[in-house]
Amino acid sequence: MGDVAVAAGGLSSPPTPPPPELGMVARAVELLVARNDALLLLDAEQSSGEGITGMVAFEGTGPPRIGVAQYLERVHRYAALEPECYVVAYAYVDRAAHRRPAAAVASKNVHRLLLACLLVASKVLDDFHHDNAFFARVGGVSNAEMNKLELELLGVLDFEVMLSRRLYDLYRAHLHKQQADDHHDTPNKPDQEPSRVDGGEEDHDDDRITRLPEGVLRYDWSQQAPAANGGRRHSSSQAPSRYS
Repeated sequence: MGDVAVAAGGLSSPPTPPPPELGMVARAVELLVARNDALLLLDAEQSSGEGITGMVAFEGTGPPRIGVAQYLERVHRYAALEPECYVVAYAYVDRAAHRRPAAAVASKNVHRLLLACLLVASKVLDDFHHDNAFFARVGGVSNAEMNKLELELLGVLDFEVMLSRRLYDLYRAHLHKQQADDHHDTPNKPDQEPSRVDGGEEDHDDDRITRLPEGVLRYDWSQQAPAANGGRRHSSSQAPSRYS
């Protein structure tokens, strides 16, 4: 992206290979961005740029200079995040898109959005995680901007940063299936109705997740299913103290 640096400026790089989850998330996000870029272009041509708007807080100052996959690989090279962080970050992207239906996750904002999602996912999942200044250097943004991106994302998510194990498994299964479909060159069917992800009869998460024809997984965050103890599964009260 226009002002995202490509050099790390002295950061050490752990020799750990990227986990499979990174590639699966990269592919899913690339498909989403390609679709939305096309929709944004069509919308601009038909309505003189008035219509679908991006997530302004996550937009860069110019076109991306690095692809999504390369950007995620860069983050992993220096931050060496756990594989689960990429799946949770993808869930945040999906949720952010659902919370802001008029905003498109597109080329101009996806890098900063992913960076913020990975930062939050790391803080949620890892007992020991890099600080904002480190993520800022890796992502090619200033520390002040990294702080703003984190706060913006938390606002979009309403501080609901925890995923149930079942919901995590559903997201990962979706990513794995999409990768398998790509490997077997399964064509997309644009006219096909969205299909629900199959699951157990008593799992409330299953009932609110749909898989769209374009390969997008959509979870219905507009309602909160009660947990077994009568509480809320994804309430901010379950967030760690750093987000309480």
